Amino acid sequence: MREYAFNVVDRELQKNSKIDAVISGNDSLAEGVIEALSEHRQIGRVLVVGQDADLWACQRIVEGTQLMTIYKPIDRLAEAAIRMAIKLVKNEPIETSSKIFDGKYYVPYYVLEPIAVDKNNIDETIIKDGFHLKEEVYLKK
Repeated sequence: MREYAFNVVDRELQKNSKIDAVISGNDSLAEGVIEALSEHRQIGRVLVVGQDADLWACQRIVEGTQLMTIYKPIDRLAEAAIRMAIKLVKNEPIETSSKIFDGKYYVPYYVLEPIAVDKNNIDETIIKDGFHLKEEVYLKK
């Protein structure tokens, strides 16, 4: 995945395409994008966003090479999954007002709001939750 993102961005930059920002489906893709931007001396000129709050992405955020990541707290995901699994086992309905059309059916889904994390709130989210340790995120050189 990282290599694919690198190749796509590298190819566009070789064609002198103007890129203002890249929203990546995960932090691994964002890493590939950032590598390509680095090779073309575009770091800091193009905003890059990923998701999943990978350790390397958090390090890039505090370094300033990645703007932000999307964080989904594991404890909230696990609690919601357990609650729904218990309801399914008991044959109880899962209450949700959200539905998405899959092309054929409207499928109900449960929404847990993800958290946008940047250098301004990384300590109050990822580090406070213990998702990553402060020493790991803020590497001292």
